[in-house]
Amino acid sequence: MTTFDTIRDEFFRFTGEIVWCTITTVDADGRPRSRILHPIWEMEGDRPVGWIFTSPSPIKARHLSANPTVAFSYWSPAHNTVSGEAVASWVTDDAAKKHVWDLFTTAPEPLGYDLTTFGVSGPDDPKFTLLRLDPDRVQVLDVATSSGTFTPTVVRLGSPD
Repeated sequence: MTTFDTIRDEFFRFTGEIVWCTITTVDADGRPRSRILHPIWEMEGDRPVGWIFTSPSPIKARHLSANPTVAFSYWSPAHNTVSGEAVASWVTDDAAKKHVWDLFTTAPEPLGYDLTTFGVSGPDDPKFTLLRLDPDRVQVLDVATSSGTFTPTVVRLGSPD
């Protein structure tokens, strides 16, 4: 069985370099909707966890209420990719919000950025809304090491519980 450690370095290198990620949700009728968002990832134990500062728009909130599983995908012009599926959950815990605020505001650009440019004053601002991503499957394709096969390395993490 392939473990996340197998792809950890490439995962963090690519998500940190590519930064912008397509996140796809699905509504109650099975219709997908994709949007470009900016997750920041870290390790929690032996698992990656993603954090996204994003508004709970009516469509996004309805989709996640109907089905909290999202697909995520990063692509670079060199054709390196990271993709997978994750369970998304809205974050309300004050300590977690402070932690993620600090992640975004202290990470070097382009991964980190000044969140106040989006009209939020700090982690306790009601407009600072977060999604947490808990992946159950991740795949990475590093074109430089794929030997022309373009076969990604796939890791199944299972449920975080």
